[in-house]
Amino acid sequence: NVIIFGESGVGKSSLVNMLSSDDNALAAVSNQALGCTFETEPYQVTIDEREYVLWDTAGLNEGSKGSVSADEACEKLVDLLKQLKGGVHLLVYVVRGTRFRRIIKINYDIFQRVVFRGQVPIVLVATGLENEESMEKWWDENKDDLADNELYFKDHACVTTTKGKISKSGEHIFEEEYDLSKALARLLVK
Repeated sequence: NVIIFGESGVGKSSLVNMLSSDDNALAAVSNQALGCTFETEPYQVTIDEREYVLWDTAGLNEGSKGSVSADEACEKLVDLLKQLKGGVHLLVYVVRGTRFRRIIKINYDIFQRVVFRGQVPIVLVATGLENEESMEKWWDENKDDLADNELYFKDHACVTTTKGKISKSGEHIFEEEYDLSKALARLLVK
């Protein structure tokens, strides 16, 4: 059981789709700031012949105009934890690849310190890095801020979860970055 969490609109559902072994979308995605995942949804994926259940959670921090309130998101998490058989094996914290913001620590603390009391490994996936010359540069520029705020991760992946528009040559403009991201994300979960 792998729980994928983070703010609304950071690419959690896109990450679920990228982790699947084929190009068929498993989870609904949206290009809007508000999330499109209203319930916690399980998705079966196979990575190198091993089965995983990815739990795509409702987005956190949508505010008063969001489709899922903060209280509802927490209630859905508690309901999920009650029904999970076999426990939780990994937390995947998905953040948008921008500068460090205080809300990143708040959400980390809720999941890692309060709910799971540091008993479950946590990894970080930074998304939205398709326009960067080196996606890994985000980690290099932000790892000290994360450590200074006591956010510790077993590992990380800096990725894009979009292939981008189709170019005149008929290929997606971020196909190469997406393929690399898919390999990194699958290795991270494995």
